[in-house]
Amino acid sequence: MNIGIDIDDTITNTYETLLPIINLKYGMSFDKILKKNPSYDMLRNILPDFNTFVLDNYTAMAKVVPLKEGVIEVLSKLKSQGHKIIFITARNNIEYKNPYELSYDYLKVNKIPFDKLIVNVKDKARECILQDIDLFIDDNTKNCKAVKNRGIETLQFGTIFTPESKHLKRVNSWEEVYNKVQEMYA
Repeated sequence: MNIGIDIDDTITNTYETLLPIINLKYGMSFDKILKKNPSYDMLRNILPDFNTFVLDNYTAMAKVVPLKEGVIEVLSKLKSQGHKIIFITARNNIEYKNPYELSYDYLKVNKIPFDKLIVNVKDKARECILQDIDLFIDDNTKNCKAVKNRGIETLQFGTIFTPESKHLKRVNSWEEVYNKVQEMYA
């Protein structure tokens, strides 16, 4: 089975790393940001110098952002079962300096097993079709719905920033991902 996986806030704790940086620079409390239904798009609207902030912080942060608990173990088990792991990320040249190299190095340094990495993806549903993805895992509701609408099994990785959707299967840990994969494709 081909498993497509997002990076930020799906295998990493990106928001939890980013918000303290925003708090230090702009004095915005975690609670204030939470009340605004945070998303990367929302940051464009609330940060006065968003483009500068992104260039100054995203690349450095992406090098050190912590992994979600259990991700290495689960992806290693899935890979050993013969599943193909394909990372499909929206990381792009506007927000990151060399997003492919940055992401590739991060995955290798952290010993994340994978078969392929695709960056700068604007339409994840289309990319999932092109990569013949059987299961897609992402935290972003819009991406999950678009992929699901193409007939691809989808798991939405829940975070405190991800609203629940009655139309999506939600998982809150990598252990849950593993169990769902075993149920779906046993």
